[in-house]
Amino acid sequence: MRITRLRIKNFRNLASVDVPLSAYNVFVGENRVGKSNLIHALRLLFDPTLPNSDRNLRREDFWDGLANGRIDWDPFTENAEISISVDIEDFEDDDRASAVLAGAVVSRSPVKARLTFKYAPKDLPGDATDVSAYRAFIFQGDDESNFMPAELRSFLHLAFLHALRDVESDVTNWRRSPLRQLLEAAAESSTATELTKIADSIEQANSQVSALPSIKDLGDKITNLMTDMVGPSHALQSELGVASPDPQRLIRTLRLFVDGDNKRPLSSASLGSLNILYFTLMELGLERRLSKEIAHSMLTIEEPEAHLHPHLQRLVFRRLLESASDTHTVFVTTQSPHIASAAGPQNIIFLRDNGKSTDALSAADANLSDEDWEDIARYLDVTRAEMIFAKRVLLVEGYAEQAIVPALAEGLGYDLDKYGITVCAIHGTHFLPYIAFCKAVGIPYAVITDGDETASKAKGRRVVTGNLRARRWLTALKQSGTAEESGIFVGKTTFEFDLASTSDANLQAGIATLKGLARTQQALNDITSWGGLLPTYKQYLGMIRRVGGKGRYANAVLGHELDCPAYVQNAIEHLVAQ
Repeated sequence: MRITRLRIKNFRNLASVDVPLSAYNVFVGENRVGKSNLIHALRLLFDPTLPNSDRNLRREDFWDGLANGRIDWDPFTENAEISISVDIEDFEDDDRASAVLAGAVVSRSPVKARLTFKYAPKDLPGDATDVSAYRAFIFQGDDESNFMPAELRSFLHLAFLHALRDVESDVTNWRRSPLRQLLEAAAESSTATELTKIADSIEQANSQVSALPSIKDLGDKITNLMTDMVGPSHALQSELGVASPDPQRLIRTLRLFVDGDNKRPLSSASLGSLNILYFTLMELGLERRLSKEIAHSMLTIEEPEAHLHPHLQRLVFRRLLESASDTHTVFVTTQSPHIASAAGPQNIIFLRDNGKSTDALSAADANLSDEDWEDIARYLDVTRAEMIFAKRVLLVEGYAEQAIVPALAEGLGYDLDKYGITVCAIHGTHFLPYIAFCKAVGIPYAVITDGDETASKAKGRRVVTGNLRARRWLTALKQSGTAEESGIFVGKTTFEFDLASTSDANLQAGIATLKGLARTQQALNDITSWGGLLPTYKQYLGMIRRVGGKGRYANAVLGHELDCPAYVQNAIEHLVAQ
């Protein structure tokens, strides 16, 4: 069974959401963009712990855009509606899921079921302008009168772990503890012989404790004082003991301790360790329920990174992803690049504020080959998903551009951090899949690539120029117009030589940098022979290689003030304007 699509209409800032889902789904976006609202929408549909009173929504739960700027607008007088629905597929081979969803089928080829939560006016005579005339209901398929009974919904179980979680309190509170069901199952599976032995041991321990003079005296004092207060008819006969002699009740009151034989209380553990413990208990509990009670489980977690070291974030989240299957769906909201980098690009859903509401865009909509997806996945893993958390992306070829372009932007008066622009080096010229990825998820982008015109003239080499690459990308993306109109900015040669060619100040900064990096007299002599003039492309790039390479050169030349090449300035200003 797979939950394949989520649609939301008019719920808070989610005016119109329609995104594909997978076995695990990672929602990313800035603060207040609607990640928690999206998770709450799922809870309205599936969460058995959510009181029905919470499904009776309020005025502020309707999308503000419905008011069209009217201060006196009221959704209840306008008959506004909120709906949240999911499509479910691949359940026909699962007898339990098929039985639960039999009444929800909307398509036979392929087999698809749909469940919908709706908050709408009651279809009743009388005044429909009062909030009491609204109702919340969950229906199957496309027929709003085909209500889904609560006992059927319970087979599709959603477990929710909120961001501001108090793990110690949740684990020790019997009503909401994830340990509760595990202990109840352990008690139920114990044999009569085992329980009898436990009862005998408890009786013996209670007898030994109550036989202590001081303990017996304290118990008698408690009973006698109550009798004096309210009389023998109302007083309780009290007795101090180790535990109840009922072995099943004893098992249910077991508590977790940590640090092995030291048996320290949970309060002594770190917040990170407690979160790992909580994830462990939730997974064990869901496994048990799947084996006996439910057809499908949904684990929804807000910010699983809370209190976890980056290494633990990746380890725990990879474990969560591995648990996703035909019987288990994972929904996660995160602001952690470590978690996003482990998610896989096709499972990331971006929430972006469009000024009026929030758009939800799935990376899976990018039309990429398996090889391209693998390439992007490796890139996001290595770079800790820096691209995903940027408001705008400037794609460049290598480290030199990544290091120098922010300084050039600052010289133009642009602080890239304030504009949410991240410079991402892809270490090559294979920009097309990254462009397609950014387009699919709505990340504004610009590309800076080398022209390679000089290199293309080298004998015996066949080098594709930057302009030709740009034309090929535009063709593949089915875009018209110029390259720069599509956000692709091409230099004349390579970045380092174009930088030196921009102004005499840049040239002198480059020559001074090369002299400072030179480690042989011959290299110094060769640089001096240029006479302070711009050498050939081959000489300049060759010298950069001789003194340690482009990365070393880039770090060193940043010690000088640099003028920005025109094509780089155009790329920066193109992004700033987005």
